[in-house]
Amino acid sequence: MKMNFKSVILIALILALTLSACGKEARNSSQADSLARLHQKGEIVVATTGTYPPYSFQSSGGLTGFDIDISKEIGKRLGITVKFSVVEFAGMFSGLDAGRFDTIPQLAATEERKKKYDFTAPYQFSSLSLIVLENNNEIKRFEDLKGKKTQGEAETVQGALALKYGATLVPASSEAVELLRTNRVDALIYNNLYYLDLKKNRPDLKIKVVDQAKENDTASFAFPKGNEATVAAFNKALADMHADGAYAEISTKWFGEDISVK
Repeated sequence: MKMNFKSVILIALILALTLSACGKEARNSSQADSLARLHQKGEIVVATTGTYPPYSFQSSGGLTGFDIDISKEIGKRLGITVKFSVVEFAGMFSGLDAGRFDTIPQLAATEERKKKYDFTAPYQFSSLSLIVLENNNEIKRFEDLKGKKTQGEAETVQGALALKYGATLVPASSEAVELLRTNRVDALIYNNLYYLDLKKNRPDLKIKVVDQAKENDTASFAFPKGNEATVAAFNKALADMHADGAYAEISTKWFGEDISVK
C-alpha cells in the first residue's frame, strides 16, 4: 500500500506519543538526553556523499541540493547549527557507529537497518527506475541485468536490487551517470526523481527508463539507536515544514513539484 507524507508523519507522531506515554521514566530521560546533547553541542553533523545531484552535490557556491536544504531547515527549527561531513557511502555506517557524525539522510529504512538504527518517518517517496542509454536494446527489464554491470554499493537498496537480478556492482569513481555515458556500466538503478532531474538539466544525455520497481523507494534520516527524542524532534520539524509550506518550497525548487504527496 502506498502512503503519502502526511499519512506517514501522522502515524509516526501517534506512535511517538503512545511510546512516550507507556515508557518508563528512566527510558524517557535517556531519550531526552540525546536531544539535549545535541543542543549542548550546538550542532548536528550530517553525513553526505556530495556526489548525488539534485540531493547533495558540489556547485560553485559549495555543497548544495535538496537534502542539504531539508537538513538546514530542520536544524533552524530545532535551534541547532547543521554541519556536513562529505563521506563516501561505503564509510557512512562505520562513521555513524563511531560518532564521527550524527545522522545520515536519504536512506531507506529497511528491516535489517532498523535492527541497528533509528529512522525518522520518510520525507521522500519515489520509485526505483532502471536507466540505460537510448541505444541499448539488450536491457528491457530488471531480469536482463544478469551478467551486466551497474553502479552501486551492496549496502544500498539499489545495489541489493541489482545483485538480486545477477548484476555486478561497480563502485562510483565519478558521478554515476558518467559511468553510464562512457559505457563503464551497462545500467543504473536510481529513483525516478534522479532520472527526471537528469533529463531536465542534462539534455545532452541520451538515456531512457526501461523498467520500474513496484515498491515505493523512501528516504529517511538514520540515527544510532537510543536517539528516539531526536527522531521525534525531526519528525515534528518535518511535519511542521509540510504544514507551513516550507517543504513544498524546497521540493519545488529542486524537482518542480511537491514530491511529498507521491
